[in-house]
Amino acid sequence: MREYEFVYVIQPDATPEREAEIHQRIDQVVADQNGRFLLRDDWGKRRLAYEIKKFQKGHYFQVNFLGSGKEIGEIERLMRIDSDVLRYLSVLADEEVTDIETRVVEAAKQAAEQAQRRAEREAERVAREERDKERERGAPVGDDDEDEPRFRADDE
Repeated sequence: MREYEFVYVIQPDATPEREAEIHQRIDQVVADQNGRFLLRDDWGKRRLAYEIKKFQKGHYFQVNFLGSGKEIGEIERLMRIDSDVLRYLSVLADEEVTDIETRVVEAAKQAAEQAQRRAEREAERVAREERDKERERGAPVGDDDEDEPRFRADDE
């Protein structure tokens, strides 16, 4: 079996139900062709390099799966038909995967690591937003040391 990486960009205003429907179609094609789903990574909403269909942002997803290659044509056909998909790209990641079970375990580890990194980034984002709100209110931020002057008067 071969390993494929499929990246696609969905309109930023698509509902979560619509995104789930697109994901389910991809999963169904892989399953119908006797492929093995490995990993789905949500890259989030990002700014596009250039405007596509009057959108400046898109919601990026990456899917890794094992298959024979027959599923690529069908997945790309479904993406071309779907008006919510802005762009897609399929790449052959590995020509021949010999130990399928080991690759599935590696993909599960990667998914766990990605979930952990995503949670850490979310916690950092929330903390940053809270600091920004505190600054807007005029309250001192916890990192500042009030005993030290903020500026040195070198020219006195």
